[in-house]
Amino acid sequence: MSLGLAIITCMTLLPAAAQAQAPNITYSSPITITKGGVYSGSYRSLDSSVPCIRIATTEPVQLVNCTLAGAGDLIVSGEGADLVVRNSRGYGLEPSRTGVGRGRFVNSFRARRLWIEHNYFEQTSGLNIDRWSQSAGVSGVSQPLLVRYNQARNIDGRWRGNQGSTRASFVILNTVRSLSGVEISYNEVRNTANQSLVEDNINLYASSGTSGSPIRVHNNFVFGAYPFPATATGYTGTGMTTDGNGNASEVTAYVEAYENQFISTCNAAMNIAAGHDIYYHDNRLVTSGQLADGTRLPSTWAATSIFNYYKLPGNVFFNNRVERTVVGYMSKGGQNGRLDMSPGACASCSVQALPNPVTVDTERAEDVRWQQKLQQNGITLGPENGNTTPTVPTPPTSGNGNYVVNPSFEADGRGTESPAGWLTSTGNGTGTNASYTETYPTARTGTYHGTHYRPGSYEVYTFQTVRNLPAGQYTLRAWVKGGGGQSAAQLLVKNYGGSQRTASIGATEGGVNGNWTQVEIKDISVSGGECEVGFYSKAGGGGQWIYFDDVELVAQSGTPSAPNVAPTVSLTAAVNNLTLGNSLTMTANAADSDGSIKKVEFFSGTTKLGETASAPYQFSWKPVGIGTLSLTAVATDNDGATTTSNVVNITVVGTVVLPSPSAPVSSGSPVAGNNYIVNPSFEADGKGTESPAGWLTWTGNGTGTNASYTETYPTARTGTYHGTHYRPGSYEVYTFQTVRNLPAGQYTLRAWVKGGGGQSAAQLLVKNYGGSQRTASIGATEGGVNGNWTQVEIKDISVSGGECEVGFYSKAGGGGQWIYFDDVEFIAQTNSVSEGSNMVQNASFDNDLFPTQTPSRWSTTPGSGSSDNADYTEIYPGARSGLYHATHYRPEPYEVYTYQMVSGLANGTYTLRVWAKSSGGQSAVQLQARNYGGSQRTANIGASNTWTQIEISGIQVTNGQCEVGVYSKAGAGQWLYFDDVELVRVQQNTFSAVSSSNSTAAERLSATTAETNAASVTEFSVFPNPANVQTTIAAPFEQAGSVTISIFNLQGQEMAHYVQSVVSGSNYLPLSTANLPIGNYVLRVVGPGHNYTKRLVVAR
Repeated sequence: MSLGLAIITCMTLLPAAAQAQAPNITYSSPITITKGGVYSGSYRSLDSSVPCIRIATTEPVQLVNCTLAGAGDLIVSGEGADLVVRNSRGYGLEPSRTGVGRGRFVNSFRARRLWIEHNYFEQTSGLNIDRWSQSAGVSGVSQPLLVRYNQARNIDGRWRGNQGSTRASFVILNTVRSLSGVEISYNEVRNTANQSLVEDNINLYASSGTSGSPIRVHNNFVFGAYPFPATATGYTGTGMTTDGNGNASEVTAYVEAYENQFISTCNAAMNIAAGHDIYYHDNRLVTSGQLADGTRLPSTWAATSIFNYYKLPGNVFFNNRVERTVVGYMSKGGQNGRLDMSPGACASCSVQALPNPVTVDTERAEDVRWQQKLQQNGITLGPENGNTTPTVPTPPTSGNGNYVVNPSFEADGRGTESPAGWLTSTGNGTGTNASYTETYPTARTGTYHGTHYRPGSYEVYTFQTVRNLPAGQYTLRAWVKGGGGQSAAQLLVKNYGGSQRTASIGATEGGVNGNWTQVEIKDISVSGGECEVGFYSKAGGGGQWIYFDDVELVAQSGTPSAPNVAPTVSLTAAVNNLTLGNSLTMTANAADSDGSIKKVEFFSGTTKLGETASAPYQFSWKPVGIGTLSLTAVATDNDGATTTSNVVNITVVGTVVLPSPSAPVSSGSPVAGNNYIVNPSFEADGKGTESPAGWLTWTGNGTGTNASYTETYPTARTGTYHGTHYRPGSYEVYTFQTVRNLPAGQYTLRAWVKGGGGQSAAQLLVKNYGGSQRTASIGATEGGVNGNWTQVEIKDISVSGGECEVGFYSKAGGGGQWIYFDDVEFIAQTNSVSEGSNMVQNASFDNDLFPTQTPSRWSTTPGSGSSDNADYTEIYPGARSGLYHATHYRPEPYEVYTYQMVSGLANGTYTLRVWAKSSGGQSAVQLQARNYGGSQRTANIGASNTWTQIEISGIQVTNGQCEVGVYSKAGAGQWLYFDDVELVRVQQNTFSAVSSSNSTAAERLSATTAETNAASVTEFSVFPNPANVQTTIAAPFEQAGSVTISIFNLQGQEMAHYVQSVVSGSNYLPLSTANLPIGNYVLRVVGPGHNYTKRLVVAR
């Protein structure tokens, strides 16, 4: 044992591999999990935008014994996930693109349960736990968020090409608020200098527990927090930090961090920078200020501090303590090279100073202390040798065969809190160490038995689900001992097809040395193929306990003794790419070794398409929308056991259309008068049809696709056919096409229409062109179907992204309501800019769909002696809109200018605006307008921790262009965030440069109505669209209240449902799309006085 300890200690001082050494094994392609279950396997992704595993279900999922290697995120989970990641290994690979960083081991968004335990991961950017689900938690789970027993190596935020970095953490909790039962414990993090770049190893950002159940961070070992290179003089990372701005309910709060060790951390070891009711105690903070080879670390500062970084009032920043902390921290800023507490920021801190000198050997001693702690507590880190997957046992050979996995608790070969095959759930305030296996005093058979025990009160449930059971009668038995006195001590069975049943475990005569007795529950009528068995204790204190061993679930007479073997099934499709309107044939190869196949069901995602009960198991289906579909087959055998097939991905593309539009390519200039619409008069098919060439159809829930079609009745405006929306009952339908390869410029959309009137909505609309959705209503036609055609139009459509979606939308309440439409035109205008149109491209920095040092449409000029990696886009700590914002930052002094030349402007008066946050302290930080025909204009950006809009108005463009940009000249560690840049044309000719956060009332009142409207939300829009993992809804509402947000696929199935609060006026509502498969969707927002609908595209 001593030799093994010495080897481990030495290994921590040697350089690690420069990049992850993923095992040389056979990997499967990335997968998307759409159904609950236990999953194992090896998966690899070489694309930074594609995770190895994506969880797209709210059903319980366990990832056990997985090996993952990826250029991006390894595991991604979306809204409402119930996820356990255990006994798995993850390796971050070289990112697939320059200017992109390594992905997370787990990247979760609004999970309901997240247990990450006994894993190993290296060269990743750690664990990102972003917000928490607002829906109900997982039944029976009192600790929804557990991060424990993991080993992490080289948390690395560097981008490929060393062109910037992401603020990476071993674990960051981002806006996980008021959540009970959070525990981060017994994790080991080792970062090697010059081979890692971590910000805060543990970052609690605007996250909180509760007063009765604080976030518990305890018994973790963190070695290393360094800048890159390690000899850099500036660094803002730490071992652990609490962070986040806001009011008392929004900031980090109710945190207890204790018995942790933070070793060799530059800048700081443990900081309290924000929040209230944060208690650090009994921790050890040791930094020698040098590497093992004697290299000095110039970016060390102070071990610990309590400082009000956001300068929040006393009712927000209060009751924060650092007590009984052992410290030895070498810093160039302290007396005699030592600074255990930050000057002026730790007056109330209570620390115990280690004696000088604090050296590398002192750090080594902390490592030895850590190894001894693990050994003394019997704790194993990283993946365990035992297989914790609850697997089906080998079929028994006798009529009394036992179906329980690991019934005598011998499978692990040691005492453990997580015995193979068994799971643990604890009550509020109970740690998972209330249930474990041990040898004391003796097992009934073998070496180990199960135990429930704590010296105080506790509540714990140890259980497993036995699957693939033949229908019939069963008996559950176990041998037990008990101390007595508990409120409840029970053997129980449930989820078998009947009500829960229990058998009490009473006090044993003779106590721990008494005799084992058997308890049992008979006549368990299993009907659904599975059964949950377990032991439950609720104890009031005083050392109450039970022991249990030799658990049996056996078939009674008349029940087949051998467990049913689940069927096998695989799925193939006739093609991988399908044109909309054609049918797809799927074939399932299904078999059952001990019975027969009852049925095979076919699914698209979670939507059942149909089923067949006899071979050959084929199903033919015609998709009704474009996008990527994930198809599976589920086979059910004669005993009710099911197996899900492999996933087959099919891409459905739009109809091949003729004629092609007569349009120039996007690099040219728009030609006034050219019609860019495909099949504008609905004549291309030569017949009436429900799927006219060039056009697509979306229908609302309950509406068939036959609500939109072309016909001759009564007559077309020109030619033979026109488009129609009509059903004798209620319906909702949208007929549209996306026009591509458009030169940037101004356009007009027109169509000739007739309408019967009476609909909730009947509209010509345009969207996805780079601005907000716009509509023109289609009213009732005088004379009805025989009345005159009238033209409706939408002018001044500022196309900036090369494409535009146009269409006709109807929502009718019944009674035969209808519209006709014909001769649709989308034509370029002469070179002009309408008032209020934003001419800046990639204005919110979301176009690239990933963090980058070279955002599209923007250029960079560094100052003398500065590198160009001082500007980049990132998510942290949150964009104003969309997912990303731009950043100016370096740990050393820097100078940088980020700009864009906006051309093709009509001469006139413009206003330039940007939303910004800033640390303050820079020599200069400015919004700038140049090269527009006048002298350079600037507006200073002041220090602010909230998004503030800065503007320059009265820019007189006389040469058809304007260069817009943001400039910083800053010291080490000073930063600027900026987002949502806009250049809009206005009427008034004279403005001064003002900031909306500090301008006077007179200055604000001097703005024209056009200028004011341009800065507010006047129309419904969604950006970015296409979306990656998140998008933002911008919408105005006349009154405050709640809105319902629904996302539908093109089959009309609701894929996501949210309720959010809105204020009167402008609203920006963030929306997760992380758990949506790639494809096309319809987004609907219903709120006070409004019903908005928009097409949403998810692309990764």
